[in-house]
Amino acid sequence: MSLVSQHQKNRRSGLTLMEVMLAIAIFGLALVAIGELIRIGSVSAAAARDLTEGQRLCNNVMAEVGAGIIPPESASESPIEGSEDWLYTIESAPLEEQEGMLRISVTVEQDKSLFVRPARFTLVRWMTDPAATEAAQAATAAAAESTATGSTSSGGSSTPASSPPTGGSSGS
Repeated sequence: MSLVSQHQKNRRSGLTLMEVMLAIAIFGLALVAIGELIRIGSVSAAAARDLTEGQRLCNNVMAEVGAGIIPPESASESPIEGSEDWLYTIESAPLEEQEGMLRISVTVEQDKSLFVRPARFTLVRWMTDPAATEAAQAATAAAAESTATGSTSSGGSSTPASSPPTGGSSGS
């Protein structure tokens, strides 16, 4: 064997310093990119969690308005019971197209003083106006009462059911 062929064999037996540094640089850049993706994913997950919580709370407030627990009157930035870092706003307006109906808009938002980017969700629903419902019930009750009063006063010519029959023989 010659000296030249033995030298060529020993030359490629390991990695050079330059190759190791290049591999470490590529690995470092990949770690930075993966770390950024993880950060973006966690921020998006937190935003989705907050939006879901806002939807749930907004639906609860709207259900309370529909049930009459909260009056369907305008309210501004009232804290939600049990979730004090969330505030709700109610906007109520009569519908022009339909008499006796209200357009209720409930907006739930995280407290701006506590959050940099507060989550916000709005739900709009049409409901019957409680005042119109009460007025209709009162009018129906008054009409029923006047009808009942009118029928008893106009029925004076009829004979009572307990009066003895006229004509006929008495069996004494």
